[in-house]
Amino acid sequence: MHSSAESVPKFIYSVPVPSVSRSIALAAAAFFLCMFAFFPLTLGLTRTAESITNDPLLWLLLAAMFGSPVAFFLALAFPPKNWHARIESSSEGIRYIPTPVRRWMGEPESEVPVTSDVREILICRGSQDSHDSYGSFFLGTRPQECRYGFRILLRSDDGHIRELKVPTADRVNARQAAALNNGITESTGLRVHLVKREFSDTGALREVSWTPVTRSVHLGGFAKLAIVATPFIGGITIGIVHANGLSVVAVGICLWLLQTLAAYFYASISHQWSKFAALYWLTTTVSFAGSYAATFFFTAILLHSR
Repeated sequence: MHSSAESVPKFIYSVPVPSVSRSIALAAAAFFLCMFAFFPLTLGLTRTAESITNDPLLWLLLAAMFGSPVAFFLALAFPPKNWHARIESSSEGIRYIPTPVRRWMGEPESEVPVTSDVREILICRGSQDSHDSYGSFFLGTRPQECRYGFRILLRSDDGHIRELKVPTADRVNARQAAALNNGITESTGLRVHLVKREFSDTGALREVSWTPVTRSVHLGGFAKLAIVATPFIGGITIGIVHANGLSVVAVGICLWLLQTLAAYFYASISHQWSKFAALYWLTTTVSFAGSYAATFFFTAILLHSR
């Protein structure tokens, strides 16, 4: 297709770790690190130094017991490049390779060939055109637009489109879109456009130009981290003060209500709230209660059984 195809290097793009996954992994690492820190904080600096001198094997075992999960979750938060999903683009085709874990679970690689009839390549926002929620199904409302992940579309001269989905829990920002645009253009020699597909008031799907925004530090990241960390922080705090059963339940209910209220206001301000989102959030009661109770009992037993 291209006379200089052999001289053009293959473009490889590593898909970043989703911010939600990284926040969860960092919160888990911080939890195990705090649990290890309880020992020297409880004993004091002098008694801790004496204990390490008298029984170093015990502290090595404790360091291994708590250090192993810390190292594991840090590796999940900041994995090496060969653990990432990646996209490989050349003049012959564009391939998506899932993460090693997904490949072990049986997810295959996917590829679309760059044939001679391909006119242009589109990078489309969202891993699908829409995501149907239970709310839209039962209420008959219009499906919402999916803004997470992206697709690479190859459009032929006859208008036929071949699609390569790249699922991820993050939105593509301006820097990532520029890297994809430049890399795919250089490796294939074809024009690349950034587009998004929107639904009109009549429900028809239309294709418009897309300009990704620059990612910045915002309340969304802190809100996600707070949602994950709240039951663990609350359980540790109540476990340290050794509260009675009624206080444990009351604090847990208050934390869950505050978390729910904060999530509601954030979702309303960011225009992401829906009836399905409210229903889904209520289902987290079980996971919140389980995390909160397990953290409380573990902390209380660890600190007050001595």
